[in-house]
Parts: sequence; C-alpha cells; structure tokens
Amino acid sequence: MIARFIRNFLNGQHIVHKVRQVQTVQLTFLHQCIKNECPPAAVLSLGARMASSNRPSQRSKLLNDYRNKRAANLQLADLGEHVMEFALDPLGSNFIQQKLECANPTEMAQLMDALRGHVLTLALHMNGCHVIEKALKSMDKASQIEIINELSAQVLLLSLHEYGNWVIRSLLEHCTEKQKCHVLEQLHGNVLSLVTDKYGVFVIQHLLEHGLPEDREPIVRNLHENVLTLATHTYGNYVIQHVIVHGLPEDRERIVRSLQENINSLSFHEYGNLVVQRVLEHCTEQQKRPVLEQLLDNVPTLVTDQHGCYLIESLIKHELPEDRERIVRILQDNINSLSVHKYGNLMVQRLLEHCTEQQKRPVLEQLHGNVLSLATDKYGNHVIRHVIEHGLPEDRERIVRTLHENINSLSLHEYGSWVIRSVLEHCTEQQKRPVLEQLLDNVPTLVTDKYGSFVIQHLIEHGLPEDRESIVRNLQGDILNNTHLHSFCSVIEKCVVFGTTEHQNALIDQVCADNGSGRPPLLQMLKRSFGNDVVQKMLNVADSARRQKLMLAINTAPIKNKANRSPESFTKHRSSKSKEAAPNKRIMNGTSFDD
Repeated sequence: MIARFIRNFLNGQHIVHKVRQVQTVQLTFLHQCIKNECPPAAVLSLGARMASSNRPSQRSKLLNDYRNKRAANLQLADLGEHVMEFALDPLGSNFIQQKLECANPTEMAQLMDALRGHVLTLALHMNGCHVIEKALKSMDKASQIEIINELSAQVLLLSLHEYGNWVIRSLLEHCTEKQKCHVLEQLHGNVLSLVTDKYGVFVIQHLLEHGLPEDREPIVRNLHENVLTLATHTYGNYVIQHVIVHGLPEDRERIVRSLQENINSLSFHEYGNLVVQRVLEHCTEQQKRPVLEQLLDNVPTLVTDQHGCYLIESLIKHELPEDRERIVRILQDNINSLSVHKYGNLMVQRLLEHCTEQQKRPVLEQLHGNVLSLATDKYGNHVIRHVIEHGLPEDRERIVRTLHENINSLSLHEYGSWVIRSVLEHCTEQQKRPVLEQLLDNVPTLVTDKYGSFVIQHLIEHGLPEDRESIVRNLQGDILNNTHLHSFCSVIEKCVVFGTTEHQNALIDQVCADNGSGRPPLLQMLKRSFGNDVVQKMLNVADSARRQKLMLAINTAPIKNKANRSPESFTKHRSSKSKEAAPNKRIMNGTSFDD
C-alpha cells in the first residue's frame, strides 16, 4: 500500500511539472507574439509541441528495423502509421525523399493522407522540412495545394525559421503562380522584416533571383526606399548586393544614386564596403564614375583601413590604367610606411602586381632604398618577397646585393629568414651563389637555431646535390649532441628525404656512432617524438647493413621493458600508447626510453 501511495504521488508530481512546463512555453510564445516575433495562431500548437518534445519517445519497431538494416525491400506503402516517425528521423527522412522520386500516384496519395494535418510541424523540423520540400517538388498539383493550404497561415513564421525558410523557397520554386499567390502577398507585405532577418533574407534573395518581374518589383521598391539602412545591416547588405549583381540596369542606377552621397562612410563600414565593391564590379563606367572619384579622393585613408583597403584593392585590380596611375601618384611618397602597415602592405603588393613597369618603377625605387629594414619587418618582409618572386631579374639582383652583408643575421631572424628562403627558391643560381656560400660556411650555427634551421631545410630541398653534400659533412662530431633539438632533427630528416644514398648512409653512421658518452646520438633522438620520426625514416630508406646497424644500436640501449622486436616493427607508426606516455619517457612501438 505504501509503495502504491508513493507511486501515485510521484505520478501526480510529474503531471504538475508537465502542466507548468506547457504554461511556461505558452507564456514565452505569448511574449513573442506581443513583440510580433511569432503569429498568434502558432502559439498554442508550437507551445504544446515544444513541451512535448522532452517526453521520452520509444522508437517504433519498423523504424528500428530500418535503421538496423532489418527491413528488406521496404516501400512507402509499408510505412502506414509510421510516416511521421520516419519523417522526423534523419535516416527515415532520407528514405521517404528517395522513395518519392519514383513513387506512383497511389503511394503519393497514401503519403499525403499520412502528412495531412502535420505539414507545419514537419516544415519546422530539421529532418521533416526536407520531406515537405521533396513533396512540393514531386507530388501532383492537388497535393501541392493541400500542403500550401496548411502552410499559408504561417508564411512569415516559416520564412523567419531556420528550417521553415527552406520549405518556403521550395514552394516558390516548384508551385505555379496561382498556387503561390497568397504566399507572395504575405512576403511582399513583410519585405523589411525578411531582409533584416538571418533566414528571411534567403527567401527574398531566392525571390529576386527566380521570381517574375512583377514579383520582384514590390521588393525592389521597398529596398530603394531603405538602401542606406540596409547597406550597413548585417543581413540586409546581402540583398542590396544581390540586386546590384542580378538586378536590372535601372535598379543598379537607382541604388548608386541612393548611395552616392554616403560613399565615404560606407567605404569604412564592415558591410557597407561590400556593397560599394559590388557597385565597382557590376555597374557601368558612367554609373560608377562618381563613386570612383570619391574613393580616389580618399585613397590615403582607405589604404590603411581594415575595410577600406579592399576597395582600393578592387580599384587597382579592375579599374582603368589611368585610375591605377593616379593611385600610384597619391601613394608614392608613403610607400615605405605603407609597406610596414598591416593593411597598407597588401596595397603595395597589389600595385606591384597590376601596374605597368613604368607605373610601378617609383614604388620599386623606394623599396630598394629600404630593403634591410623591410626584410626584418612583420609586414614589410611580404613586400620584399613579392618583388623577389614576381619582379624583374635586375630587381632580384639588386635585392640580393643589398642583403649580401647580412645573410647570417637575416637567416636567424623571425621574418628575415623568410626573405632568405625566397631568395633560395626564386633567384637564379648565379644570383644566389654568394648567399649559398655564406649559408654553407655557417651550417653548425644555423641548424641549431629555430629560424636558421628552416633556411637550411629550404636549401636542402631546393639546392644542388653538392650543397646537400656540404651540409651532410657538417653534421658530424660534436654537432650531433644537439639531437634533442627539434630544429636539428628536422634538418637531419630533410637530408634523409632529399639526400642521395651516400648522404643517407653517412648520416646513419654518424647517429649510430659513440658520441663520447658511451651512447650513440640515436638514443637521444628516440627520447623525442620528432626524433623518433627521423629514426623511422632512416629505417625506411636504409640498406640491409645500415638497417642492421640501427637495430643493433637500438637493441643495445639501456631501455626498460625491452622486448625482442623485428626491424619491421620499428617502421610502423607509433602506437597510441606513445601519446599517453609519462612526460619523462618516450615510447617507440611499446618500448620506453628513459630521459
């Protein structure tokens, strides 16, 4: 009796909790209605659905069998009362969509019977919305009308919904003009609400792109009355861009006239500058000339602005040669300061890329006078590298001559090392030979430095065989005491990958030889994951004699938990155990090495 009393009490509490939950949900939706965020007719049904969504659901046996591939040759007609459950399930929804593509009229009619009364619920559901989309595309006109009738009272709600907006777009695409007439009326009456909404904006864009001229006209009229507001709106700006790209010439002209007096402020705006870019790309020369003149008058401030710089970049890329020449004249006295600016350096690079040789010569002369300071700057190094990669041979040669006395210091510099690598990759053998000689004379210093090692790796990859041989000769003796450094091991790895068989054998001999401590450098490498990788590459490329030499050095090491292992076991990738190893240990295929 006590147990029955407790059970009844708990059931009562559960019912009270659910009633309160429904009341809370309904109150929330009422508040949304007051703010015009949700149509009143949807409040009760949506509130009840949200409250019931937390109820534990038991998947039907048919859906469970289908998900577990136990329902062979299942057809639409077999779903019966399980249609809704399938439509709300990811796999079940896909099943219905696939079957709709080849369904006969009888199957479609049966499915429509099952969907009747549930269309709105499905349209607002992550999986169900795709079923409604497919139904609108595949079913006959009578079924389409039934679906539209269930949705027509909630067009605005659906258009502003994450999933519902897809259904509205599908309706606009696949239904006849007569069928979607009521839907269009609601959309035309709420243009501003839609274009400023995260999801509604997609519905308006779809209508602008695929609708009839008479469907687009009320939308465009609304947009023209609010161009400035929408051009700087998070979502509205995309609709204005869309009209500029896909609209009629007269639509573009009206937009340009509306924007003309505010080009300067729009150019510095996060979204407004995107609208101005579309004007430059898609309007005629006559339409955009007033815009261009305003931009050219503000070049010095735009080139260093986070958003404005993209407009100047667009001018340099796409406008007339005389416009580019005018930009060069405006900027030529500030090339060095722009080259070290976060956004300005991009503009200097675009000038070098798109201007004629005559136009950009004053720019290059200023750069040549400041090569060293630019090469060691966070942004300036990109400009110098651009000249090296894309400039004339004589410009590359002048840069190399300027750098000649500072090759080593630049190679050890965070940004200068990038410039040296660019020289190694893009200059001719004759141009870069003086650089190579200095680098090869300082291999021991460079291979143990964080940035210098990248230069040596680049030299190994892009240099001549004799350059690689010189580097390998330097990797002998005491220098191998640095195998605990990531930078040093990376150089060895490059030598193994790009070197000849002789280079590989020489390196293997060196890492297996006693370094004076009674232990070969190989063991120090095995204690680090990066060194471990290098040893595995050595095992992969070694001949049988060197392979045996490597294995002998490994097997004679003072290691814990050592088991007899074949050479093949060391060439496999490290097991997941290595990731879980203690900080003072490294594991190679299950064998741990003490630090």
